[in-house]
Amino acid sequence: MGLFEKIFGKYIAQAVYGKQYQLLSGYDNTFAPYDGRQWENDLVRKAVHAFAKNAAKVTPKHVRHGAGTIETMDSGISRLLALQPNPHMTAYAFYYKIAACYKLTNNAFIYPAWEGNQLKALYPILAQYITLLERDGELYCEMAFASGRRYIAPYSDLIHIRSHFYDHDIFGSDNRALDATLSTATAFNQSMGKLAKMVAVIRGILKVPTATKAEDIKARRDEFVRDNLMQNENGGGIIAVDGKWDFIIANDKQQPIPAAQLAFVKDGIYSYFGVSDAIVENTYSETEWNAFYESELEPLFIQLGQGMTAGMFTERERGFGNEIVAEANRLQFASISSKIAAATLLADRGAIATDQMLEIFNLAPIGGEEGARRTQTLNAANTKIVDQYQTGQTPKEEEPDASETTD
Repeated sequence: MGLFEKIFGKYIAQAVYGKQYQLLSGYDNTFAPYDGRQWENDLVRKAVHAFAKNAAKVTPKHVRHGAGTIETMDSGISRLLALQPNPHMTAYAFYYKIAACYKLTNNAFIYPAWEGNQLKALYPILAQYITLLERDGELYCEMAFASGRRYIAPYSDLIHIRSHFYDHDIFGSDNRALDATLSTATAFNQSMGKLAKMVAVIRGILKVPTATKAEDIKARRDEFVRDNLMQNENGGGIIAVDGKWDFIIANDKQQPIPAAQLAFVKDGIYSYFGVSDAIVENTYSETEWNAFYESELEPLFIQLGQGMTAGMFTERERGFGNEIVAEANRLQFASISSKIAAATLLADRGAIATDQMLEIFNLAPIGGEEGARRTQTLNAANTKIVDQYQTGQTPKEEEPDASETTD
């Protein structure tokens, strides 16, 4: 059994059925990941890796909303999301690939595999192309893979996350807008490679003060190389020159790097993918991390939570408050002073358990009843009894309305 059967089951793809799905935008109804060789560019890979490795730290949870409460469910779905979404991937690898597809193709597809009513696995899908079809008023996706296999599934069965969602009714736009910057980056890399090779072979500079013609300069250079630098002519390795030669050995092999051009290319690519030097090089401050989280990671997490909620729960289950919430520990990269302030504030109000407080400081949980225990400062009081708490007196009971008294 191959991976195709593992994901989709023993399914034989039918011939293309139905009709092409008509779009309002009039654009082609086939999505093919744009092959602009973006992943082969080192700056693109650095930018996407910096985004994906941080996005992969997301911790989606199955929660249930009640009457003024939110309960984290210890369900099979929660364990699937937190540990191993499918037999071939850890949770980190799964979310990394989703984030990478999200940035490189502006479309990330997740296929939930069910056995009856039980969710068995979640698979990221990177098809060679996906064509939109319509049958009996329902939208279908025909997924074609490089192996030649195809699978047709209702669009509603897929979890679809998009970026740059503007000029197409269903799919996010491709990254052709980056082509000009990538062309500049390619030309820059090629020129720097040629420069490095040229610098590497230069052994020195020969000044010929009396020569004026180009052919004379070339002739004297060839003469000097033959007599002094060729091993069969100069076995001792000693260079002898008289007043007509001025030879300077090239000891500095460092090629000059055009910093302005490099910064222009790098900033263009990094900015397009929503990262900075500090994020890529892991030198970010607390402020820089918070800005990156809110502007880049949080939009992905919101889509991930909403898409999983719609794709993993029926309308009736959602009506009972079931939801997937995707978030990461924002305090993980906060300073110690910020962690202490947050932990103190939450603990003083009884809003955090002991194990949750330890997690803020990346410490191991205690577990059990002690780890789940909440504490609260005595300096805080319930709003219903705040007057009594401040004065130490029992509030007077309100006198009954005269109209309600009886003789």
